[in-house]
Amino acid sequence: MKTLVIGLGNPILGDDGVGWVVAQQVEEQFADKRTDLEFDYLSLGGLSLMERMIGYRRVLIIDSLTTGKYPLGTVMTFTLADLPDLSSGHTTAAHDTSLKTALETGRRLGAELPDDGDIHIVAIEAQQVYNLQEGLTPPIAAAVPQAVQAVLALLEKISPKET
Repeated sequence: MKTLVIGLGNPILGDDGVGWVVAQQVEEQFADKRTDLEFDYLSLGGLSLMERMIGYRRVLIIDSLTTGKYPLGTVMTFTLADLPDLSSGHTTAAHDTSLKTALETGRRLGAELPDDGDIHIVAIEAQQVYNLQEGLTPPIAAAVPQAVQAVLALLEKISPKET
């Protein structure tokens, strides 16, 4: 069973592209050594993200997160089950659907999707995620090596290399 690793964000929106940067560095480290891992780079959440997860038992998402509670560049790991569904009930359009709501909808429709506890997230606290610019700000760029290490450690835990 393959594990899907998703770099989430938009590389032309400043720090929002950090998920792609981290995922690319992790993917380069494996360079065809791990056939049990699949990498993808996405810019959309909600229903589109849910659809990409169909058929996987484990998913690891790398993304920026803006909480204002942590210093910029703080790297956090958690599962989707650990997060509240803050946009529950706020579904005025399909693109506003939260990932939790999208997954629940997909499961009700019979899609084979991972449980919320099997969707792991590595997030980097960022603030400039709407600026139209390529490249990361210095505090976010400085956090990339730590985020790469967090992803590698998490992959070893959730999808250890078969010997």
